[in-house]
Amino acid sequence: MPLHFWTTVTHLGNSALLLPAALVLALWLVKTRHAPLALAWALAFGTAVLLVLASKLAFMGWGIGSAALDFTGISGHATVSTAVFTMGAWLAVADRSRRLQVLGIAAGLLVGLLVSVSRVVLKAHSVSEVVAGFALGAMAAALPIAWASGRTLRLRQRWVPMALAGMLALVPQMGQPAETHGLVQKMALMASSRGEVYTRHMLHREQRRR
Repeated sequence: MPLHFWTTVTHLGNSALLLPAALVLALWLVKTRHAPLALAWALAFGTAVLLVLASKLAFMGWGIGSAALDFTGISGHATVSTAVFTMGAWLAVADRSRRLQVLGIAAGLLVGLLVSVSRVVLKAHSVSEVVAGFALGAMAAALPIAWASGRTLRLRQRWVPMALAGMLALVPQMGQPAETHGLVQKMALMASSRGEVYTRHMLHREQRRR
């Protein structure tokens, strides 16, 4: 695949876009009288996001990572894209046949997988970081989906998750959205009182000195 393809795909995992998208899905569920499912989604997704943030702060602020695994924190792009696209795709067909639900989940996971691969291709993350992110994102979507299994869902305004997916698909064509990485760096510096954040280079340099 050409580099431009992966650059385009990676924009689909930007937290500045997907965090609001996750909130829209939760509010839509509340509006359609599925508040318990909205709560399950909010708790699962919120926990995943906090774990990503904690792992990044731990490394940037205190150097807690693994040189052996080339791990400096869970990939946020991999986590949020896998979670939001999987949940959104499933919600679009959640009250349809089991086969359609499986196809929806598979489609969402595929988007998350492509975003995860793009992060490695673009050298933004290591394999271990995107594997952790993909697994965490898949779990964040799987928990509310499993909770809803066997329950009757009567989803109205089905166009909401579909329109959301369409909007996100067009985002790469509109230029690169704002990144949240800089904000996390500032948080790490404030929390650790360091003058500079730990980097991947520092992690491997310290490993070579041992």
